[in-house]
Amino acid sequence: MKNLTTKRLAYIGLFAALAYLSNYLQIPVVTPFGNTRFHLGNVFCLLSGIILGPLYGGLAAGIGTSMFDLFDPVYFTSAPTTFINKFAMAAVAGLILYKKKDDTSKSRIILSSILGQITYIILYLLKTFIKDYFILDLSGPATWVEMVQKGGVSLTNGLISVIFASILSIPLLKAVKFE
Repeated sequence: MKNLTTKRLAYIGLFAALAYLSNYLQIPVVTPFGNTRFHLGNVFCLLSGIILGPLYGGLAAGIGTSMFDLFDPVYFTSAPTTFINKFAMAAVAGLILYKKKDDTSKSRIILSSILGQITYIILYLLKTFIKDYFILDLSGPATWVEMVQKGGVSLTNGLISVIFASILSIPLLKAVKFE
C-alpha cells in the first residue's frame, strides 16, 4: 500500500463508481430457471484492472459492483461473492497485463481482458453450481440447464466486455500515468 497516492485513490473511487453505475444500464433476461441481466459493469471491472493494476483495480471492481448488490434487495445476498468474483476478474486482467512491466501492447491488453473475463465466468458458474446443486438441492440436469443458460449470457456479455475494455484501455493507458 506504499504506492497509494491521492491520485491513485481518486482513480479507485472513479472506477468503483463507474462499475457501480454501469450496473444500472442493464437489460433484464427472464428465464424459466431464474433471472439474469446483461450489463456493461464488466467493462469497467476489466478497465480498472488494466489501468490500476491487480490490487487497486481489483478493489475498485469489487467495491463498485458489490455496492450495487448491497443497494438492491434482489442481489443483496450476492454482494460477498460479487466482490470476490469481480475482484478476481480485475486482478487477473491486471496481473496478466503488468507481468511484463513495459509491455502494454494491444495483444497483451486483449489477452489480459480475455483471461480476466474467463476468470469471472468460471467463478460465476461455480457459484451457480454450488448454489443450485448443494444449497437448493436441484437435480443434476436442472443445475446444468441453468448453468448453460447463464453461461450463454455470460459469454455474450464477456465478449462485449472484452471488446469495449480492450478498445477503451488503449487511450486510457496513455493518458493515465501514476509514476
